[in-house]
Amino acid sequence: DLRKGDCFALTICNLQVLTTLTTAQAGGCAVIMDRLDAEGVAAWIRRERVTVWNGPPALLHSLCEHESVTRDDLASLREVWTGGGDCPESLRERFAGRFGHEVVATYGLTEAPSVVAIDPPGGHRPGASGRPLPHLEVVVVDAAGEPVGPGVDGELCVRAAQHGVWAGVWRPMLGYLGHPDATERTVVDAMLHTGDVGNLDDEGWVRVRDRLGLVIIRGGANVYPAEVERVLATSPGVASAAVYGVPDERLGERVAAVVEPRAGVVVDVDEVLAHCRGELARYKVPESLVVVDALPRNAMGKVVRSELAQLALSHRVRPAAPNG
Repeated sequence: DLRKGDCFALTICNLQVLTTLTTAQAGGCAVIMDRLDAEGVAAWIRRERVTVWNGPPALLHSLCEHESVTRDDLASLREVWTGGGDCPESLRERFAGRFGHEVVATYGLTEAPSVVAIDPPGGHRPGASGRPLPHLEVVVVDAAGEPVGPGVDGELCVRAAQHGVWAGVWRPMLGYLGHPDATERTVVDAMLHTGDVGNLDDEGWVRVRDRLGLVIIRGGANVYPAEVERVLATSPGVASAAVYGVPDERLGERVAAVVEPRAGVVVDVDEVLAHCRGELARYKVPESLVVVDALPRNAMGKVVRSELAQLALSHRVRPAAPNG
């Protein structure tokens, strides 16, 4: 009676393990979908009586947007998981209100090579991506590699549990094929450095802020794109957003954004920027904003950030008020 449906690309080792191997080990049936559009996904879930479905936040949004997808289409589901990107709380609430299913947050990566943290049954903490699985320990370290305290941001690292029946069971990846230097930087003393910025609270919940390489340093202050994107996603008429840094001679970088409107809605740029100013520190508010029909995404549903600057150039950039 376990029928797990997946809409992630199986070229990713993490998803080969999570989708097929763990489902088989649990005695279930893996339902591998060949559609990424909302109506196609809903048809698969309905026809194959999927009980656990896993998809990226972009697909959750699409399911909510399409009026043709009904609660009955998803009636067989017992659990809905999401991962592979940031899922705003507003999207989780909208999905639950529309379809009656709470969304289970997960955090994982190929190097792990599967789920690292997941919401416990019946529980979710706003802004968190679950708690580490029992065979793993998440450690947050500073730039010098030293552990930091609860609630302090740093790089998320993963190692085998140090205590209990699962102690020592796990090991990180063997390495990056043909890139020994990258392997040496990533796996240090049997601990995997994920390259993700985040923290652990005093009860062990994992909060992922962003990728280290995506942090915008504006005038010496850190701006996490994911934080700004979450605010943009709650702006009037905005379906999703992507934030990136633009080189600046004086400040190093400035904050730029590209937004995708909700179906049939015309985005009022001034209204969006006013919303951002009410929710963010001044230096985090986008200083240029472009509205596009759709954000560029890959098979994982993740925004292709390397295309954002060119996409912005092909549209009229709306400058915002200078932030100093």
